[in-house]
Formats: sequence, C-alpha cells, structure tokens
Amino acid sequence: MRSLKVIIYFSALFFVTGILGQETDTILVRLKKNIAVAKNDSLKIIHYLRLNKYYHARDLYKAENLLSEILIMLDTVDYDARRHRAQIYSRRGIIARVRGDYPKALRNYNKANALYEEINDTEKLINLYTNIGNLYNYQYDYKTGAKYLKKSIQINTKPIKESLGISYRLLAGNFESREMKDSALYYLEKARAIFKEINVKIEYYASNIQFVRYCLLELDETASHDHLLAMAKETTAYFKKKQHKHYLSESYYDLVKINFNTKNYALAEKYADTTIRLANQIQKKHLESMTYKLRSQIYEKQGKLSKALVDYKAYEKMQKEIYTDKKSKEIREIEMAGEFEKKKMKDSILYVKQKEILVLEKEKTQAQNELLVLLSVLGVLLAFFVIRRLWRKWRREQAMGQQIEKELKQSHKEISVLNSDKEKLSGEVNQLLTETLIHLRTKEKLAEDLAKLSNEKEGVTLKGIIADLKADKLEDAKIVVLKKNIETLNYEFLQTLKLKHPGLTKTDIEICSFIKIGFSRTEIANLRKTSIDAIKSTRYRLKKKLKLTSEDSLDVYIQSL
Repeated sequence: MRSLKVIIYFSALFFVTGILGQETDTILVRLKKNIAVAKNDSLKIIHYLRLNKYYHARDLYKAENLLSEILIMLDTVDYDARRHRAQIYSRRGIIARVRGDYPKALRNYNKANALYEEINDTEKLINLYTNIGNLYNYQYDYKTGAKYLKKSIQINTKPIKESLGISYRLLAGNFESREMKDSALYYLEKARAIFKEINVKIEYYASNIQFVRYCLLELDETASHDHLLAMAKETTAYFKKKQHKHYLSESYYDLVKINFNTKNYALAEKYADTTIRLANQIQKKHLESMTYKLRSQIYEKQGKLSKALVDYKAYEKMQKEIYTDKKSKEIREIEMAGEFEKKKMKDSILYVKQKEILVLEKEKTQAQNELLVLLSVLGVLLAFFVIRRLWRKWRREQAMGQQIEKELKQSHKEISVLNSDKEKLSGEVNQLLTETLIHLRTKEKLAEDLAKLSNEKEGVTLKGIIADLKADKLEDAKIVVLKKNIETLNYEFLQTLKLKHPGLTKTDIEICSFIKIGFSRTEIANLRKTSIDAIKSTRYRLKKKLKLTSEDSLDVYIQSL
C-alpha cells in the first residue's frame, strides 16, 4: 500500500512538472521566435530584454549573462541605443542588489541614471530612483532610501500608477524598518489600493507579503493567525503558478514566520528549508541569511541546539559577506564619485551652454545686421515705388484736371449756345402761341360762319369762307411746329412724367404737355381738332392713370411736376 502511494505521488509530481515545463518551453519558444523574426535592430533588442525579464524571475545567472551579450550587441546597432543601454545597467544593478553586492549595484544604477538624465526619460528615472531607494533600504541607510523613494513619487506627475504603487510599497518598507508603523501601513494600503484598481496582480500579491509581515509584528502568540495564513497561502500559490522565484521565496518566508508564531515548528522548519533553497537558487543572500537566523530559532525551540548553532553561524557569515566596512566604504566612495561626476557634468554642461550662448549672441548680432541691411534695401525700394506711384498719380490727376477744365469750357460754350437757343426758341414759341390763338379765334369765326351758311342775312359769303379755309391749312403746319417746340421746352417735365408714370400713352403725354403750358380745355380741343366732351373723357381717364382721386385737381398736379 505504501509503495502504491509512493508511485502515485511520483507520477503526480512528474505530471505537474511536465505541465510546468511545457508552459515554460512555450513561453521561451515564443520569446526566441520573436527575436528571430524581428525586422530591425531596435525590435531585436526589445525582444532580448523581454527574454532577460523572463530569466530574471527564474535564473539570475542566465539573466546576467544575457545582459552582457545584449550590451555587446548594442555596440553594433544602427540607432540611438542609450535608452536600452541604460535599461541594461539598471537591471544589472537589480541583480547585484539581490546578490547583496551593493557597491556594484550602485555603480550600475549611477550609469543608468546618467543616461536617463541625458535623454530626459522621466518614466525610467522614476523606476531607477525606486530601485536606488530600495538598495539603501537593504543597506539600513533608511534616510537616503526614503529620499530617493520620495523623489520617485515627486517626479511621477502623470501619474504612472504602477510605478507610483511600487514607490509607495517600498516607502512603506522603509518606514516599517524605522519602526514607524502608522506611516508604513498608510503607504502600504495606498499601494495595495492602486494595484487592485489597475489589476496588477504581481505587485498586489507582493504588497500582500509586506502586509502579512506588518500584521505579524502587531499580533501576539495567542491571537488568531488564520486570516494571515490564508493570505500567505494564496500569495504563495499565485507566485508558484507564475514560477516567480523572487516573490515566491518571500511568500514562503511569511509562512515560516506565521507557523513559528503559532508554535507549529515542524511546518515552520519545512517552509524554512524551501525558502533557503529558493533564495540560494536565485542568490537572494539577504533573505537567505534572515531565514538561517529564523530557522536557528526554530531548531532552538525544538531542542536541536547543534543545528541551531550551525544555522546561526551561517547567518553571521552571510551578514559579514553582505555588510562589511569595506563595502560601506566602497559605497561612500561611489557616492562621492557620483557626486563629483554630476558636478563635473554640470560644469561641462554649463560651459557648453555658455559657449552656445556666445555663439547664439554672435549669430543674433549677425542676423540683426543682415536684417537691418535687408530692411534698408526694402525701405529704399518701397520709397522708390511709393514716390513713383505718387508721381504717376499726380500726372494722371494733372491730365484729368486739364481734361475736366477743357470739358468745362466746352460745356460752358454749349450751355451758352443752349441758353441762346432757348431764348430764341422761347420767343418763337411765344410768337407761335400768339399766332395759334389768333388761328383758334379764326377757326371759331370760321365755325360760326359755317353755322350761318344757311342765313345770308348775316352777310357771310361763300368766297370768304373758302379764303378762311385756305388760310387754315397754312396754320395746321404751324400747329405741328408748335407741338414740337412745346416738347423741347417741356423736356425736363416730360422726363419726370414718363419716369413716374411709364404707362402713359403718346396722347396722354401730349394732353399733359398742353395742360403744363396753361391751355384751357377748349383750346386743347381746338388744337387736337376734337370736341370738349372728348377732352373731358380723356382727362377723366388720365386722372385714373395718374392715380388721382376725384377731389384731386389734374391741372394742379401737372403744374407741380
């Protein structure tokens, strides 16, 4: 029965290992395929960096070697590779920090910092300052660590929420190490809220690791640890599924502490073994040393004093390797060298800027002189064209003035002639009017004579009537001349009449012209050789056409025009 259980156990183990291996191989195949089909150097380097990120969570040796290879590749690419080079230095710094080689980590961080500042990449500087702050936390220099973490928050103005959450999480760790519990929990809760909002599960579960540790500090042995145990197991299961050894080792460490607090020493020992093994695999020396110390306490509680002593010695040895006076001195020297380089760079930049200012001032003076010459030339040309245009305009105005003067003189002459003609014509019209009146009276006499033809007593003879008829024929010709001259004299009146009343006939206009002259209805009837009744009818129709009422006087209206 026991053999059967062993067989089932190992079969399940191989099955799970096979599935995990297949998943890993699938990810690797995809990452390597992307590298192979990359169309240019930039894309190829991006895919190499993604492969490095994959290795970073699983095998730091492979991750570090790949970074060295990528750095060599960057010497041959055909684009500005400063951003990618800075990323490599930053990741090298993280690997060195995980291994406990803090001076090497700081040197790489400083190289990355110089490049990011050079290309003004604020987003990458946020992450870099976070990593530098974390490094100082591990060095127990919490004041400097807090300075860099706060700086990463300060420049994160957009904000980039994931980076902001990481800064809050690490700042919480900084305050917890300084025993500022309230501040630590405040920033950790802010970090967890951000990760939950943007659904970044890796960072959310990472913040759960810290949350469990802070709560453990507040609980005594008699308090319930069930909710913390459930959270730690959930976190461990998540990172185990993701094969994220870095955070997996940290979550196992939480399980060690929970079981130690609850006096479940056997299970605590088991989790401690797993933590040490994982920390050793990924060269996480700080965690490995702390777990040796905790396991020595577990052995001590179990009465395994010899094992406890061995683990405590391992802890002290690793602490001496990680934290030495030599390393502290080296870090201070690196900091001083970094400050010197910054000052040197600042002075160099200042010198370059001053030189650029002098060149710009020289170019500005030259440009101003050239502009002045150009403006002078343009001014002269503009003045020339303005004067030329004004001169031509003056010539045109002179010629136009002379022409107008000539035309005025001609007009004056024509007006004088017209006035003379008008006076002459007026005399002729008056004469014609006089003759016409005489003619009318003659015609009236003729009509009376004709009426008396049947009465010889009146003394009217037929010969006399014939003589008057002959004379009447001559007067008709004069009547035609009279009408034409009346049209000439009434020219303005006729134009006004036609303009205001365009629908008038020729007869209507002639009647209006006679009325304007001052002829009576009888005279108009005699001139037009018609009856007075016909003239009355014509005047009635004319009033309608002129839109006059029955109360309006036709003669008065005609005289007013």
